[in-house]
Amino acid sequence: MLGYFFYGFKNRRIVCPHCQTTGEVRTKTVLKKRGISGGKATGAILTGGLSLLATGLSRKMKVTEARCGNCGIKWDIN
Repeated sequence: MLGYFFYGFKNRRIVCPHCQTTGEVRTKTVLKKRGISGGKATGAILTGGLSLLATGLSRKMKVTEARCGNCGIKWDIN
């Protein structure tokens, strides 16, 4: 049960790109920082950089994180 909580459900159709095992890959949706948000960059210019202290420049996107239970490798699926 703890494996589900930390790593998500087992997906029987995904093949691990590292060890070529099927049926051992767990997937879950997570938020990861990606790139620079244009709106945040504009806000930083308008506020003289003060908004950077509260928000930062990167945007958060939903990605699917996969982890192989056989070899332990992790990767993102966009």
